[in-house]
Amino acid sequence: MTAERHIRASLALVAAFLATGLWLEAMYGLRAEGWIDDAIRREFLRLGHSHGALLGLLNLGLAWALERLQTPAAWARRIRPAALTGALSVGLGFIAGGLWHGPTDPGPPILLVPLGALLLLTSTVALALVRPGDLAPPGSEQG
Repeated sequence: MTAERHIRASLALVAAFLATGLWLEAMYGLRAEGWIDDAIRREFLRLGHSHGALLGLLNLGLAWALERLQTPAAWARRIRPAALTGALSVGLGFIAGGLWHGPTDPGPPILLVPLGALLLLTSTVALALVRPGDLAPPGSEQG
């Protein structure tokens, strides 16, 4: 994944989750039954919208930092998709967990949240620790 594609995908992620927030505000304004009267659904839709948008912004920062810190290409090829997948998983995990939930708990898709958070955390830590002259990550070709 190129730097340009990472930036564009991050912007698309921010736009998608901001649109989710606008949709949620419309549901409040219309007092749409089933969307805002269900406390679990309302809370998890809000969490998905906010986390998705903020983690999309974090991805913009990561895309900038990957270039600014001159991260080796072999590392950047792994960090970029992991960070994007992590942000998307957190946002969608909250939203899907709220849409399909039990009487007192979010639904099984909520398990995407910790998995996505770990992907994003490892991407951020790798970016912080890898220096321009470092070797390629294990299991990848030198590049």
